[in-house]
Formats: sequence, C-alpha cells, structure tokens
Amino acid sequence: MNFVKLLFNERTIIVNMEMRETEKKFAVAALAVFKRFGVRKATMEEIAAEAGVSKPTLYATFRNKDAALGGAIRYAKGEALRALTADWAGKSLPEKLDMFLDRLVLAGFDMLHDAPDPETFEKAVGEHSQAAIDDTRQAEVSAVERVLAEKKGLISYTIDASSFAEFVVSSAMNAKRQAQNRGELESYLKVLKTLVLRAAET
Repeated sequence: MNFVKLLFNERTIIVNMEMRETEKKFAVAALAVFKRFGVRKATMEEIAAEAGVSKPTLYATFRNKDAALGGAIRYAKGEALRALTADWAGKSLPEKLDMFLDRLVLAGFDMLHDAPDPETFEKAVGEHSQAAIDDTRQAEVSAVERVLAEKKGLISYTIDASSFAEFVVSSAMNAKRQAQNRGELESYLKVLKTLVLRAAET
C-alpha cells in the first residue's frame, strides 16, 4: 500500500491528508470499529463488514489491523486539521491557539479516553500506525509554524518559528499522553498557551 502523502498548498496553510476514495471509505469504517470495540478487540472482519466489502478487498488496501489503524489516524487527523486551518481565517493568535488546543489536543484526549480500551492504544501502535502519527504530527507542526511565522516576539528572541512550532505541538501532545484526566490537561494547556503568547507577542 502506498502511504498517504502530505500535500501543502503554496502558502502551507491548508493541509490535506489526501486519500484515495477506497482508502477513505475503509479508513472511515476502521475508525468507527475502533471507536466501538477499541483497538485491541477490533478485527479486520468487523472493519470489512462496516465498509460493506469482503476481507480480501479490505486486505488489498490495509494489509493488517495496524495498517487500518494508521489509515483511521490519517483520516481523522487530516479531516480535523483541514477544517481547523480553514476556520483560522481572520482569527487572532489567541483564538487560533484555542482552536488548535481544543480540536486537536483536547478532542484527541476525549476520543482516546472514550474508547473501550484506552489503556491498550500505545501497545497496539505498530509500524504503519506510528508512521501515521509521525506524519500527522508533522502536518500539525507545519500548520502551527505558519501561524507563528513573523511574530515580533519570536523575531526579537531570535527563535525560529519552525523549532518553536515543534516545541508547541510536542508539548501539547505529550501532555495529552501523560495527563491523568481532562482537568489536568486543560491546566497544562493553559500554561502552554500563556507561554506561547508571551514569547510570540512580546
């Protein structure tokens, strides 16, 4: 299976996780099954049934459950990031940060913890799903970098926007993994947002 490529427009604002229609159909089915049963208990048979195809047809696109998980991650993150970057138009930096943290960090935390077996997710991540996580993380960094580019605070501190975007996204996503509950995550993200705004707008 060819991995999905990240495609950026000429201004690197709209990020598309382009998938063929068949991949998208199967990724949507996989996402629904993973939400319903959890990653550990979900099966390729159930994903095929959800998509309305035979197992051999599904295997022609996703050769195993890890590949299906990778497809689900790419689809879900790609759709969320596409909608987010479109909705950023005309918004201030604080508003953009709030939207990013709410839609991609807090929403991701909620989705994971609403799953039947959230504690097994990390153990279930394999080669394909890890590649999807890495690719979508880079897409998030690129989107945040564009938001932070040319901010006077970063320029005065001689902080590279790309490196700072990597720090922001990595900090937020690591907090999502480590937080014991939503309140703890919200508190951490509030501190992170304050630091970002201070550095970017000083």
